[in-house]
Amino acid sequence: PDYTRPLPAMPAGPEAALPAEEGSPSLWGVEGEFAGSGFRVSERWLTLGRDSSQCGLAFPYDAGEVSRRHCSLKFEAERGLFLLEDHDSSNGTFLSGGERLEPGIVYELRPGSRFSLSGTRHWFEVQV
Repeated sequence: PDYTRPLPAMPAGPEAALPAEEGSPSLWGVEGEFAGSGFRVSERWLTLGRDSSQCGLAFPYDAGEVSRRHCSLKFEAERGLFLLEDHDSSNGTFLSGGERLEPGIVYELRPGSRFSLSGTRHWFEVQV
């Protein structure tokens, strides 16, 4: 035949983790793999985990304590809050007080709040 069968559109990839900019919402590594590094957070979900095809902030594949698609974070400018959701990760996402996030529930974080992936190894802080 003299025609080409169209292929389905490729799904959009994850939003890439871009370096933090002063005065903009950001995620900062406090301890662990990304300690000292800052990343911009927008109104689109930024997903953290080991699978770079699903996550904008990808951990090394040998970081087995972090799930392939661990959690996602975004900034809601209207209210000045960060939103954090765990994706049923194996080892959990925790708030600074030790509370483990319920998978699929969106938690509100104020600037200055901290959370960790898989217990106490990978700590992050959200800032504006």
